[in-house]
Amino acid sequence: MGGEMRIQLRKMKPPPASGLLFKLVMVSTVCIFSAICLFYSVIPGSPTHDVERRQINPTRTYSVAIGTQMKVLPSWYIREGDTVKINCFTNHDLGNNRGKMDLQLVWTSLDTKTKKVLMSQRASIGIFYVLGPVTHEHQGLYTCRGDGSLPDVYVLTWHYFIWVAADLSPPASIDVISHNRSQFAQGEEFTIGCQLPNDNNEWKMMRFDSWVGTITECPNQVTSDRRLSCTSRSASPWSDNLYWCENPAGDRTNALNVTPTDMIVVLETPTLPVWEGDNVTLRCLYHNRTTKKFTTKFRTVFYKDDRLKFVTNSASVTLPTVTKADEGLYKCRHPNEGLSPISWIGVKAHPDVDQKSNVLHQTPAPTLGLVH
Repeated sequence: MGGEMRIQLRKMKPPPASGLLFKLVMVSTVCIFSAICLFYSVIPGSPTHDVERRQINPTRTYSVAIGTQMKVLPSWYIREGDTVKINCFTNHDLGNNRGKMDLQLVWTSLDTKTKKVLMSQRASIGIFYVLGPVTHEHQGLYTCRGDGSLPDVYVLTWHYFIWVAADLSPPASIDVISHNRSQFAQGEEFTIGCQLPNDNNEWKMMRFDSWVGTITECPNQVTSDRRLSCTSRSASPWSDNLYWCENPAGDRTNALNVTPTDMIVVLETPTLPVWEGDNVTLRCLYHNRTTKKFTTKFRTVFYKDDRLKFVTNSASVTLPTVTKADEGLYKCRHPNEGLSPISWIGVKAHPDVDQKSNVLHQTPAPTLGLVH
């Protein structure tokens, strides 16, 4: 992530006993962004990593800091015609400044890179914005930020990417080719691959980092036998990474969401939606930080949509002959080490049942945020 920033906070009162972990950089403290800094909170049920995003500013002195948060329903991955509800609000304000500033919801188009303030509202009220029916023009980066009217207040922005699925099967597909999952323990190496329609070397793999809200090319890309691949190492546990491949003509694969985590329990699920009638196996993995190996020999509880689904003496369970009723958010619990992040399992109808389902044939499942 790189970089160093000095933030001095003066006249700071102790945080209230709210149950949220709240960290502030005090006078003359240096915040190195490879570690946890400023704010960190985990709120069950939020649709992405519930960590206030950092904002890169020059060294200066601030009187207080405010955290923002954004919730997007139903998820980051939607289809044309869907309606999306966006909520932008503050959740840390020790200096009681939310009544003195506005929040802004800003959209940055993926295609044109243009920015537009969709709504501005007093921070004490928050922003409730309905987007829809959505089209591909709505695809892009959505940011919850302050309006800059209080220069002595440090406002941490929150970034969220909304991806609109292709109407037809895209010319190229994307998947995790090194593992059967999209959750990775900190420091774990994984490889993303795009299967290309030809040997055209103009395709590039792109990566969105939700921590800083940037889109960059995945480094050290390799093209071989019509496959473009990029190997990365799970780094910041506070950032979802969205991957896709694109070419100068504007063709894109669908997107794949990868969840890095500093938790030592991860859930293995299909990275792409499955067909109705398939048997789907879930595995709960415990990552031993000493040996760096995963184990699966423990009693496991599996949850679907925050409700207990299975209890098993092994770390795996199979959902037989899945239907749309099996679609949802899954997580698992180790008896001593706690919960995994949550992952979405999508179920699609066969083409002879629903011709539109081929839109999702290579669509990665939304992997949503951390739940403690």
